[in-house]
Amino acid sequence: MKSLTRHHCLLSLTLLFSASSPFCQLAAQEFRWEAGVGAVAANLPLYPGSSQTSSYVIPFPYLRIESEYLDIDQGVKSKLFKSSNLRFSLSGGLGVPVNSADSNIRTGMPDLDLVLQLGPSLDIVFDNDKTDAREWRMELPLRVAIATDFSHTQNIGWLLEPRLVYDSDRLRRAGWAYEFTAGMRFATDKYHAYYYDVAPQYATPVRPAFESSGGYSGLFTDLIASWRKNSLIYFAWARYQYLGGSVYEDSPLVEDTSYIFVGVGLSWIFAESL
Repeated sequence: MKSLTRHHCLLSLTLLFSASSPFCQLAAQEFRWEAGVGAVAANLPLYPGSSQTSSYVIPFPYLRIESEYLDIDQGVKSKLFKSSNLRFSLSGGLGVPVNSADSNIRTGMPDLDLVLQLGPSLDIVFDNDKTDAREWRMELPLRVAIATDFSHTQNIGWLLEPRLVYDSDRLRRAGWAYEFTAGMRFATDKYHAYYYDVAPQYATPVRPAFESSGGYSGLFTDLIASWRKNSLIYFAWARYQYLGGSVYEDSPLVEDTSYIFVGVGLSWIFAESL
């Protein structure tokens, strides 16, 4: 889910901007915000490459801030630096936990924890038409991945996801907005190992031992559409992911290399600036 794929770590950014900061003073000139709550329902593969799926209903906070030097939209990205065609941002992602007993191919292997991703992104804007709120840009997010069951955490490597994005936002407080993304993923051997390695002690006749390497991890496309009326925002998204040619394609844990998954959701805005 953009790519559900993308969400929610903002407190550290607030600490970067003190009241005396010139960035903060400039941002306050045109500062607007909205706050609310929402939920998304989605049917996802247990992990990328799994042939089994599971349905999820995930609540989330909604926060949108617009200013000259700080933009936060759906808790995904904050703009720390802006020029006419370059932005430095924060990017996030999420991987759902998996009980290996629920996966036929992973039975007897360790569970997969919740995976949180966070890191910087360099965004290169090719075309920005403010008259109709359209934008073409290249995003270059680099993220560290942390697996956690909330009793311990584990650094499981790094990901790079270069992507081309077309973004069409609402000109008013009502109407449609769209975002289309096409990109590819590269990751370290440690990240691939977390999902796709089979240690010798877990090998079986149908699940031979496998050791991952770092490198190409697949490609993806996302389409997100949302419609707003008053304080409600309805949205839907779809992702196509193709793992063919990835460095872990031959892992016995990769059952499907091509799949589509979808989700729908609703956000309710209960507070906003005047």
